[in-house]
Amino acid sequence: MTGEGLLLAVLVLGALALAWSALMAAQEQARRGASRRCRDLGLQFLDESLVRVRTRLGRGRNGRLGLVHWYRFEFSADGSRRHGGIIEVAGRAVRRIEMEPWPQPGEEPRQEGGV
Repeated sequence: MTGEGLLLAVLVLGALALAWSALMAAQEQARRGASRRCRDLGLQFLDESLVRVRTRLGRGRNGRLGLVHWYRFEFSADGSRRHGGIIEVAGRAVRRIEMEPWPQPGEEPRQEGGV
């Protein structure tokens, strides 16, 4: 391998390591944000896991171009029914959290359609 080839390989590996590190940092920020929101609302953050559903280029709060990640998570109000939420992370900052409506403990679940 020539000197230029070795340098190129090192640069590519370095870029991949930085990208992986940024992805893991965004995922950890999303996990903390979803867990904190659930805790603040008196809900259970289920499974302590997230599923990345989308990653795109976008602008952060500072206006700089970067990656924006969307993660899906689940929570429960009573421990028996699961509800979903989406958390959006730009860089290492949580931009938005959306959660499905959930019944309060003791309420009957809403029936879709019909009587």
